[in-house]
Amino acid sequence: MLLYSLRKLAGAAAVLLALSALVFIAGRALTPGDAAQLIAGSKASPETIEKIRHSLGLDQPILEQYLRWLGDALRGDFGISPFSGQANRDVILQQAPVSLELALFGLVVAVVIGIPAGVYAATRARSARVWAVRLPLLFAFAFPAFVSGSFALYAGTHYLPNLYSPSYIPLDDGLLANVQTMLLPALAVGIPTAPLIMQMTRSSMLEVLSAPHISTARTNGIAEWRITYVYALRTALPPVLTLIGMIFGLLVGGLFIVEQIFSLPGLGRGILGSIEMRDFTQATGQALVLAAAFILGNLVVDLVLPLVDRRIARS
Repeated sequence: MLLYSLRKLAGAAAVLLALSALVFIAGRALTPGDAAQLIAGSKASPETIEKIRHSLGLDQPILEQYLRWLGDALRGDFGISPFSGQANRDVILQQAPVSLELALFGLVVAVVIGIPAGVYAATRARSARVWAVRLPLLFAFAFPAFVSGSFALYAGTHYLPNLYSPSYIPLDDGLLANVQTMLLPALAVGIPTAPLIMQMTRSSMLEVLSAPHISTARTNGIAEWRITYVYALRTALPPVLTLIGMIFGLLVGGLFIVEQIFSLPGLGRGILGSIEMRDFTQATGQALVLAAAFILGNLVVDLVLPLVDRRIARS
């Protein structure tokens, strides 16, 4: 188990290091135009532009720029925005909790709906009634985020005013007020995501339910609910958990549409603003945090999987 965990940690660190290089290159080398010229303005003198370029380290080789930026990032220093003059770390510390909370809240909604629906669809695969569960979820999956978000916003403003808040309320200002802010966005994220978990759970459960040890358990007279939720579901969970880890990472970085619809000051919305302003220093830090969240979500799943299936740690 220890060796397995160390391998996963080393792998996650290597992937994050590679992604940090890609993020940095995308933020610096691939930025259209001259960042120093953009900051200084079109009427700035060449001396002023060169001074800004030097202060930002843009006159140094790209490898040297990356190593210096990486060292600062490992200490939690993502630089200072040349446009606002605000420390990028402070901006990220304000935005990251919003996106992480929304991703977690939406994932909880998806899991609470998706896993029971998948188990039901697997245990009643030959019944026509199963489509009463599967069809609505598959229909919801067809809607993109901006459609589900717009529906949730309309329902909140017209029919559920007690569950809708027009501005974000941090968790520090009260749990109930924060839930009021996040519930509708989480539903807009979680309901279209639930069909993915339902389908994976159904597929994995169907395979497990046809296994010999399940037939043996039925022959021994073990209660059907115990077979389903203790023996079969636990065996079927590893691929479902792997999918959940991937979904979490995708949600953290892909919620900018929902954040925009509900005016949530999250990372997705923030990085769009940084790209629009061509604030490469801030966008680079934000993108690195998104990449780290994706890797962290998958790492947590990898470390939990051996607790569900001990064979994984020995592989």
